[in-house]
Amino acid sequence: MMGDQFSQYNVWLVSLSFAIAVLSAFTSLHIASRLLGSKGNDRIVWVSIGSFTLGAGIWSMHFVGMLAYDTHMTVTYDPLLMSISILFSIVSSAIAFYVISIEVNKTSTYLLGSGLIGMGIISMHYIGMAAMQMPAAITYNGKLVALSVCIAFIASYTALKLFLSYAQAASCKWRLWTSACVMGVAITGMHYTGMAAASFDGMSVAILPQMDSSIDQDTLGYLVVGGVLLIMAFTVIVIKYQARIEDSNHRFAIIDRMHRSIIESANDAVITADHDGNILSWNKAAERIFGYHSKEVIEAPLEKILPTGFQNAHQDQGEGNDERTGQTVELEGIHKSGRAFPIELSLSTIKDGANVYFTGIIRNITERIESQKRIEELVYRDDLTHLPNRRMLYDHLSSCIEEAADRAQTIAVMFLDLDRFKQINDVYGHRVGDHFLKKVARRTQSCLTSNDLLARQSGDEFVIVLTETSEDEVRNVAKEIIQAIAEPFFIDNLELYTSTSVGISLYPKDGTDADTLLKHADTAMYEAKKEGGNQYSFFTNELDQVISRKMMIETGLRKAIEREELEVYYQPQVNVATQKVIGFEALVRWNHPVLGLVSPGEFIPLAEEANLIIPMGEWILREACLKFKEWVDDDHTLTHISVNISAIQFKQPNFPDIVKATLKETNLDPSYLELELTESSVQEPERAIPTMHRLKMMGVKLSLDDFGTGYSSLSYLKDFPLDTLKIDRSFTQAIHENQRDKAVVETIVHMALKLGLNVIAEGIETPEQLNKIIESKCHEYQGYLCSPPLPQHQIAAKFIKKELSLNIQKEPLNQEASS
Repeated sequence: MMGDQFSQYNVWLVSLSFAIAVLSAFTSLHIASRLLGSKGNDRIVWVSIGSFTLGAGIWSMHFVGMLAYDTHMTVTYDPLLMSISILFSIVSSAIAFYVISIEVNKTSTYLLGSGLIGMGIISMHYIGMAAMQMPAAITYNGKLVALSVCIAFIASYTALKLFLSYAQAASCKWRLWTSACVMGVAITGMHYTGMAAASFDGMSVAILPQMDSSIDQDTLGYLVVGGVLLIMAFTVIVIKYQARIEDSNHRFAIIDRMHRSIIESANDAVITADHDGNILSWNKAAERIFGYHSKEVIEAPLEKILPTGFQNAHQDQGEGNDERTGQTVELEGIHKSGRAFPIELSLSTIKDGANVYFTGIIRNITERIESQKRIEELVYRDDLTHLPNRRMLYDHLSSCIEEAADRAQTIAVMFLDLDRFKQINDVYGHRVGDHFLKKVARRTQSCLTSNDLLARQSGDEFVIVLTETSEDEVRNVAKEIIQAIAEPFFIDNLELYTSTSVGISLYPKDGTDADTLLKHADTAMYEAKKEGGNQYSFFTNELDQVISRKMMIETGLRKAIEREELEVYYQPQVNVATQKVIGFEALVRWNHPVLGLVSPGEFIPLAEEANLIIPMGEWILREACLKFKEWVDDDHTLTHISVNISAIQFKQPNFPDIVKATLKETNLDPSYLELELTESSVQEPERAIPTMHRLKMMGVKLSLDDFGTGYSSLSYLKDFPLDTLKIDRSFTQAIHENQRDKAVVETIVHMALKLGLNVIAEGIETPEQLNKIIESKCHEYQGYLCSPPLPQHQIAAKFIKKELSLNIQKEPLNQEASS
């Protein structure tokens, strides 16, 4: 034996062999961790790299370990056997790695894998030993050989068990190193045990011839160590690079799953299509919106769900060279049932070389469209009749004016107001009134063409806009509408009638903007209503002037009292028998700062319309009582002050209280106050009589003004607690010339005397008229013969504090009669 020729181990080479074994084991096990869960080409790549790394590592460790022995002889290697040894190592490792990649956490996997790796280690070692060429023969100790085999198999099993048991843990590097160290021990332990089992006989034993192709031991050692280290370094680099790639792929896979999750959970349909318009992807929202399952539409053309209008946008997007995003259009989608519905499409494109792909985000906007329509109904439509309201009317009229200005056309605006509609509401209720308005709207619409607009202005007011028309055509339409509205309406077994007043303004003659035309049509309508209703009236400039003056007067009245523009005038009332002034009638006058002196006959009706007569009447009553209190204190011959009371004032429930408070405030005895009532004030006896009695109980006198001009004068005389009758000036103007007027006056006076009433004749301007009044036995008179209405300071200077016998003028006075 030549065992003693191996005097010692080279410690550095032994350490290097162990390091190579551990590093190759770590590298191969790290590769094995990549195999877990890999599939297809990735599995083949990792099996190839792992098997080559482990096989080369085992093989290089063997030959480095051989160099650790100092043999003191030249050793070469047979290239063929050397190649077979490394081939065994690589193939067995490859099979082991493949088994590991497909069978995890099974005992059979551990046994088969460790067995293959151990077999590779053993085969490589002993074939490598056989490849040695030296001047000695090798014999083996069977026990030590068996021990080396056991070491290889047991250590490999332990390493794989440890590795595969924890390979999927969150942090397994220390386990990987532990497994690598165990496997390194298996490789080196088996090697050195196998070396211990080998004995080398002396030079006398068959000496193998040196071959030209044999490889020197030292040269082989350096090549093996350098090559293996380079291979391992390259392998580590590949592993790190591949790890980064896999990590990126993993992140991309997570992002892709997240994107898919977002797309699948989105409320909007997300659809992808190619340049030919074939559908490539289809999410859950698309199934819900269009009714198709993904299997029914994938690879189907977009025309199946979208109209051809989409194709234009689709082609426009495809014509550009750049990727585009965010083009949004509203289209119609087609449901599986065939129902069309509105959608909103946001389209983007992605170019991949010559291929173009489209992604559409589609939203069902049916609810939004319906909401917009509802909002439009609320904003632009009347809720009751569903006709255009004032806002839509104004917009439409303004648009028509712009178009008519360009084409030199005539536009007509017709303002309709129903006559006596309030009575229908009051008698039958608002429900019937609403039905009535709907029927009026439909009947009016039937008289118009599709180009005409009918709008509800408010209440029972309607406005019509006629375009491209003429005055004659408008007149014919107005007549047709008036005739149609005059026909009976049948609602809930009721037969109802009404009529309408129509005001008309024309563009451009009567105005060039919507506000002016509407205002002038409204003005013309009031003129038609003023003339009795159930007719039409065209706007005129004269009418505008009248309305403008009316508006100026009404506006001025609202501040006339506080600006002290109103003044109370007084007209004397004379006792016919004594020819002495015994009282006065208070009359209001208004000196307008622009219009000058405005007649009471003009502003009193406006004050009543605007409900301004109430504060004005209270002010007149207070001023008259206050001033008369001064006069009666100075002149005890005065018997009364007469104040006119409007119908609106008299109908106030608290009117008697207002009178009482005024008398108390001015300290005037109620017996001096005489309130003049018109027949319109007492047309409702059931309300008027209780008020009159309350006033009488206070001591106030009541007179009936303008007697003889109404319709129920005789019944008034019979039922009402009156003190005085005033004969209207229309009967006294020609009393000295006309026997009929004289007879009427005498009759009135005779009835009054029989009823115990005082009688005053108005409008006495000449001595002849006065003589006839005296003949009729009338008690009092007033008129320009005595004096016109005068301001308070002139009355005080002329009639107060002196007993005055009148020298009656012989010539008639040419002055205007009192109001």
